[in-house]
Amino acid sequence: MRKALGLILVIFMVVPAFAEAELSGRIKLFSSLFLSENQQGEFFSHEAGEFAFKRVEFRLKVQGDVSDNISYGARLDAFSGPDAFFNSGYFPESGPLASPVREEPFEFNLYEAYIKVSDFLIKNLDFTVGKQRISWGTADKVNVVDNLNPIDFANFLTFDPDYFNERRPQTAFNFEYYIGNETKLQAVWLISRQYSPLPSGFTYLSGRQFGARVSIDQEKALLKNTNFGFRASTVVFNTDIALSWYHGNFHLPVLYGVESAKEFPELHYSYPELDVLGVSFSGELASVGFWGEVAYYIPGDINGMLRLGMGPTIGFDVFESGYFKYVFGMDYTIGIGNGIYVNAQFLHGFFDERDYSPEAEQFLGFKKGQFFGEIENYVIARMEYKMLGDSVKLSLGGFVELGEGTSYALMPGLEIRVKDALTVEAGTFAVFGDRNTKFGAFKDDKIGFVALKLDF
Repeated sequence: MRKALGLILVIFMVVPAFAEAELSGRIKLFSSLFLSENQQGEFFSHEAGEFAFKRVEFRLKVQGDVSDNISYGARLDAFSGPDAFFNSGYFPESGPLASPVREEPFEFNLYEAYIKVSDFLIKNLDFTVGKQRISWGTADKVNVVDNLNPIDFANFLTFDPDYFNERRPQTAFNFEYYIGNETKLQAVWLISRQYSPLPSGFTYLSGRQFGARVSIDQEKALLKNTNFGFRASTVVFNTDIALSWYHGNFHLPVLYGVESAKEFPELHYSYPELDVLGVSFSGELASVGFWGEVAYYIPGDINGMLRLGMGPTIGFDVFESGYFKYVFGMDYTIGIGNGIYVNAQFLHGFFDERDYSPEAEQFLGFKKGQFFGEIENYVIARMEYKMLGDSVKLSLGGFVELGEGTSYALMPGLEIRVKDALTVEAGTFAVFGDRNTKFGAFKDDKIGFVALKLDF
């Protein structure tokens, strides 16, 4: 805690030394509430009116120019979760500096920090080094080719719209070479494997079904285990088109083995190698925006394993040789003036879904309608309307999950800008339909939330 505050003070002291520096930030108070009772939930057990999540955030971002060719950027994040860990099994003990660590855990991290050099070595070559967000793809949040930065699932179960499908910056060397005004060649080297942050309690939920321990294979920090990507983009007939290749690893863990011959059953996970060949495009026709991404996923060889009791060990391939994911979408503003903004997408393959071999489906239980299961289809849409000088925004979002069963979610929202920098946001996440679908498991966990944001 003391080191974190010290680093923040250093930033405030150093920033004024750069004449072109821009300092911005956000303070956010977020709280969600269960709207219905569910005492036998798959993910949550709760009463109606029980608080689901409470969080206080502080973000500080600085960016600027050192010279005509050198710029920089950094972002620091601090989080506090009031009452997150406090229950009848713990006394509210404090830490050495009187921080109430039991009932108010605090987290501080360097979210992003990079240096960018324009015309690096040769003209039109830009070089960015450090922890950075490198965005690929054209879809609205549900990208299938955007694989350089892993999805941040740490706050996924809060259904906070600020964190839904957010991607985590990674340490990388990023080279971008511009050919004219419309064509760019890009090469990226990520100096370590990429792993998606997962929700607290994920290990427990993974092993609960089998009453098992969870074992995760660890990759050594070797040169051969680093990741890279290449991308070429240009404009054809007023349409942005890009081809990409990512070589790295699965960002989410893959269950490849179940072993119950030991004293305690054990689940074996790993992060196997992965190659993704992608094409993306976006453009506009008659005031209708359109976009699409198609990706071919090529998993590395990974041998599955099943051993029950004292029986023989069964080996098999976990994945098919390769499979497609894709997303297509469009948006349009209906009416004059502000109008009603409409956005719709068709997605084949959510972030956690894969195409498993028939043996993996049989022995490990992979199927549609579960997290980390087989590939499903989704229709995702939202509408937005702004009024009163854009100070009020009404929204209605949702999606339909099309698998072995069908479920759908509704996410209405209200955002009010009280002052120029102060915003109040409220909304709900409610699921209906088949309980045996992935998101249908949340049908009794309807959540409402309120957030207060101060941007500066």
